[in-house]
Amino acid sequence: MISIDCLPTKDFLSRRGLQFSNLERNCPWCNREPKKVEHLFFQCKFIIGFWRKIFEWWDTKWFPVEGFSEFFSLCNKVSYLGVGKSLWLISVTAACWSIWLVRNELVFDRKSPSMNGLVFQSKLRALMWVRAIHNELCVEEKLWWFCPIRSWNKAFKGGVRGRLWCPPRKVWVKFNLCGVVNEDEARCGGVLRYLNGVARAVFSGPIVAKDSLVSEVVAILIAFEMFSAIGWFGKSSLIFELGSKEVCCWLENNGLRPWGLLPCFREIDSKVASLGNVCFTIAEKNGNDLAFALVVAGIRRPGMYKA
Repeated sequence: MISIDCLPTKDFLSRRGLQFSNLERNCPWCNREPKKVEHLFFQCKFIIGFWRKIFEWWDTKWFPVEGFSEFFSLCNKVSYLGVGKSLWLISVTAACWSIWLVRNELVFDRKSPSMNGLVFQSKLRALMWVRAIHNELCVEEKLWWFCPIRSWNKAFKGGVRGRLWCPPRKVWVKFNLCGVVNEDEARCGGVLRYLNGVARAVFSGPIVAKDSLVSEVVAILIAFEMFSAIGWFGKSSLIFELGSKEVCCWLENNGLRPWGLLPCFREIDSKVASLGNVCFTIAEKNGNDLAFALVVAGIRRPGMYKA
């Protein structure tokens, strides 16, 4: 759609007879230049800064481009080969799609974008696409956020990959959860995955909590909320994989629960009773890598991200 200039921007629609005010035709990022595809994706100062960060993430130098043809040529000339080249192109494609989605949020929902937020969404979306397309690869999810070209190897499902993330049993889905407190900021995150490891839902963001244990309890409530929102209550059995043995002990033994968290646990107990098949377990070594990476990557990023 970008290459043939058929994205439904206001510039495209106005050329086909739709009428907009002059202000409505401006770029949503800078609100100065006309909203043309080339400017929206490659020439606006905000977007140029974004592409520099994406290219730096892949240890590659960004050069200014005039349009899609030059951009495609620039991306295709990157020196990576084989799987590395495939992961690079997936990342670039995910970044383009993220630009368009964030642009839509700005135009239709008046949600102002931030550079860190756009980069975060692009990296996360690229990782999800990589896991869906190259499900035979072992991707070290912590390393992905900082050095993606070194984050993978060709380990297969029955080998090293199984030690990184343990898939749930058939007819079950798994929510990996993590809570972190960094200085004065508490955050939590989670990833819901099928048997094949493909993510179906993710969240990451700041919460009000005094320590990582409380953060993990809050993460359970957010995970239940998301699980319900996608319509899976009563349709799938659910495993919660936690990073804290102490939180698991609280869930199993009512008498050990902190007094201040009793309202949270009453709500959790109610959700468990409604769903039926719910299991809480401790994550194996490296099993919570993606949930942890989501939380750490989102530090200092405002707002709860859900997808």
